[in-house]
Amino acid sequence: MGIVAVVVFAGGMLTSATAQVIGPEEADHDADSGQVEEDEDDGGPQAPVDFLNDRFTSFQDVTDDQVEQAVAQAATFGENGNTWRLVGPSNIGGRVTGLVVDPRRPNTIYVAASGGGVWRSTDAAATFQPAWPSGQTQTLGSLAMGRDGTLWAGTGEANPSGGGLTYFGNGVYRSTDGGRSWDNWGLTRSGSIGAILTDPVDSRRVYVAATGNLSGTARQRGIYRLADNGRDWRLVLPTPNNTTGGVDLAMDPTNHNRIYAVLWDHQRNNGARVYGGVGSGLFRSDNAGETWTRLENVIGTAPTDQAGTGLRSDASLGRIGVVVAPNDPNRVYVVSATQYGPDKGFYVSNDGGTTFTPSGHAGGSSGYAWWFGRLWVDPKDENHLYDADVNLRESTDGGVTWHVSAGVHADQHAMQWDPNQPGRIYLGNDGGVYHSDTNGTSTSWVHATYEPFNQSYHLAVARDDPTRLATGLQDNGSVRTWTATTPPGDLTQWNAYGGGDGHEVLIDPTNHNTYYECSQVGSCRRHQDMDGTSMTINLGARHSTRTTTDAPIVLDPTNPAVVYFGGNVLDRSTDFGNNFTQISPPGDFLTGPVPPKEDDKGPFYANEYATITWIAPAKTDPNTIYLGTDTGRLWRTNDLGAHWTEFTGKGLPTRWVNAIVVDPTDARHVFVAFSGYREGDLAANIWETENGGRSWDNISGRLPNGPVEMLTYDQPRRRLYAATDLGVFVNRDGRSSWRRVGRGLPNTSVLDIKITGDGRTLYAATFGRSVWSVRIDD
Repeated sequence: MGIVAVVVFAGGMLTSATAQVIGPEEADHDADSGQVEEDEDDGGPQAPVDFLNDRFTSFQDVTDDQVEQAVAQAATFGENGNTWRLVGPSNIGGRVTGLVVDPRRPNTIYVAASGGGVWRSTDAAATFQPAWPSGQTQTLGSLAMGRDGTLWAGTGEANPSGGGLTYFGNGVYRSTDGGRSWDNWGLTRSGSIGAILTDPVDSRRVYVAATGNLSGTARQRGIYRLADNGRDWRLVLPTPNNTTGGVDLAMDPTNHNRIYAVLWDHQRNNGARVYGGVGSGLFRSDNAGETWTRLENVIGTAPTDQAGTGLRSDASLGRIGVVVAPNDPNRVYVVSATQYGPDKGFYVSNDGGTTFTPSGHAGGSSGYAWWFGRLWVDPKDENHLYDADVNLRESTDGGVTWHVSAGVHADQHAMQWDPNQPGRIYLGNDGGVYHSDTNGTSTSWVHATYEPFNQSYHLAVARDDPTRLATGLQDNGSVRTWTATTPPGDLTQWNAYGGGDGHEVLIDPTNHNTYYECSQVGSCRRHQDMDGTSMTINLGARHSTRTTTDAPIVLDPTNPAVVYFGGNVLDRSTDFGNNFTQISPPGDFLTGPVPPKEDDKGPFYANEYATITWIAPAKTDPNTIYLGTDTGRLWRTNDLGAHWTEFTGKGLPTRWVNAIVVDPTDARHVFVAFSGYREGDLAANIWETENGGRSWDNISGRLPNGPVEMLTYDQPRRRLYAATDLGVFVNRDGRSSWRRVGRGLPNTSVLDIKITGDGRTLYAATFGRSVWSVRIDD
C-alpha cells in the first residue's frame, strides 16, 4: 500500500505534503492513489478498466479484480487449430493516438493505434509493420521516446467516445530495442494514459498523465513521475475527485524543471456523457513536479466562453490542451472545451503561463472538442501552430486567425516535426498516418499506403462468394472488397461505399448485388449494382424517437425483401426498406424509459439510450421475432408484433443484449449474449433456450468473464461461436464446453464474426487490427 498524499490548496499553490511512491508491484493494491474518496452515485454503471467503457456494465459495478480475473481466465485457453490470417483492409488506416519520430534513424517513425498496438515505419510513413506483441493488449493511448531512444507506450485510450467505443489498458510499457520487445512498467490501475513526457536532459525522468476511465473505477489518476530508482512511479499531482485524471503534459524547452500539466474531470454512463467538471484545470510546476500552481489568470473573456469562467474551476470546464513553443519558452498556447464539447476558449501567454489573453477561434466549431485537446507548434516559428479538431486547423500568426490545412482525414490526434528533414511533418488522425514535406501546407499531405489497423463494428459476407466482404469502420465509413465493375480480387484493398462511422452492413443472401450500410444512429442506405453502375437508395422513414448509435438492421432469413429496423420501436419493411410499418407498441413498451441519470444533456447524443440493440427473426417461422434492448430486456413475438412475451426477470441477467441467434431449423432454439459482468461463473452471459423461452440455461461455462460481443451458429456442425473482448471461442457440444478458435489472433476486441456460405472459413472483425480469417472445416 502506498503512502496517501495530503493535498493542500492555498493561494493557488498545490503542494504535496507527503510524497507518494508507487511501485509496479504495489500499484495494483493502491486503492485511491492519494485522491479524495468520493462515493459513486447510486444506480450508475461502472466501467471495466481493460474493456469497453459503460456499454458492458449495465447497472453493476466492475472492479479491477474482476477485469484481471477475466484476463487470467482467457490466458488458460491454449491456442489450437489453424492459424488466423490478416485479410484487410490495409489501405485505409484507423485511429492513431500517438506518434514519435526517431531522431537517430532517417525516415523512421512509430505510431500508436487506438486498438492496434504500436507500429513502425522506416520509409517515411508509407508502410507500417507491427512493433508490439500481438498477445498484449492492443489498446494504446500515448507514445513517447526518450533522448536515449527508449520508447514509452501508454495503454488505454484517453479520448472518450461519443457514440462509439473506447477501451482501456493495463499501464505503461517500455522498450529499449525499437519495439522488438516490451516490458510492463507499472501504473497498471490507471485505466488510460493521456500523455507521456520524457525529459530531454535526463532520460531517467519520465512523466505520465494517468487519465483513469470514464466511470471512476481506475485507482491511479493524475500526474506521475518516474522515481529515482527508474522503476517506481511517484504521484506528484493528485486529482481532487475520482472522476478526474491527467490528460496532457508539456515542458519548457529551456528549463526541464518547468512542467505544464492538465487535469480533466469527465465521466460517462450507458446513456449520458459529461466531459467536464470542477476537477479540470491547468497547472505549472517549476521544480519538476514537487509543487504546482494552478494557471487561471485569463485577462478578458473568450467569445466562445458562454460561462465566462475561463480556466477557473467550474462545471463548464472540459478538456484542455497545452503546448509551449520550442523556440520561445515564454509562449504558451492553451485550447479548452466545455463539458458537452463546444469550444470554450483559446488562450495565449507570453510569460510562461502566468497570464493568458483570449485570441482567435482555434476550433472549427465542430462541437467535439473533448475528442481532441491537442496543439502543436512549429519548432522554428512560434507563430505557426496547429489545433486538433475535425479538420486540421492551422494558424501562421500566433493564433489570431485560423484556416484549414486540407487534404487529410477527419479527427486529428498526433503530430510531430521531423528533426532530420526540414519541413517534414507527420500527422496521425482517425484515418491513419499522413506526412507533408512542405511544412503542412494545405493539400500537401500524403497518406500511408499500408496500415492494417482499422476498427470494425460489423461484418458481412456474401453467401455465394467468401471473398465478397463488407465492413463498417469507425470514422471510415462502410467499405467493401468489390466495385460495381470489378469483382473481389486483392482482399487487402477495400473501397468506400458509405460515409461517417460505418456500422451495420448487410449483403442480400439471394443477390449479392443488393447490399446495405448504416452510419451512426441508423442513417441507412440500400445499394444496388447493375450493368456496371451503383445506385444508392436511402431507407424510408421509420417511427422511433430514440435510436442507438449502432442501430440494428436485419434482413428476414426467408425473404430478403423484408427488412427490420430497431430504435425504441420495431419497424418492418416488405419492399427492401423503401417503406416501413411500426409493428411494436408505441413509446417505451419494449425498452422502458430513459433512466434520469442516463439522459444525455449535451447537444449531440440525446435520445440514443433505451433502444433496441438486436433483432432476430426466425427462419422456420416468419411470424416469430426475438429482440433485445440496451436496458436489458428480452422479448419474443409469435405474431409479427401483435403480442409480445418478455423474458426479463426470469432468471436472465439484466444486461445490454448484444446478440441473439435463432437456430435456422427450430424457432424455439435460441442463443442470447448479454454484455456485462456478473459475479462468479455467470459473468460471460451466454444463455440458451430450447423451448422458446419457457426456460433458460447459462452455457457460458469456463468462458472468460468478460463482454461477449457477437454470436454465430454453425447449425450443420452444431457449433456456437462467440466473439469476445478476449478472443474467439467455440462451443461444440451445445452446452458449456468452450475452446479458443485458432492461433495468432491479436489480443484486441472482436466485435463481429461470420461463417462463409460454404462453411469453410470464419471471419473475425476486430476493433483495431482489421479483419482476419481462419479455416474451420478441418
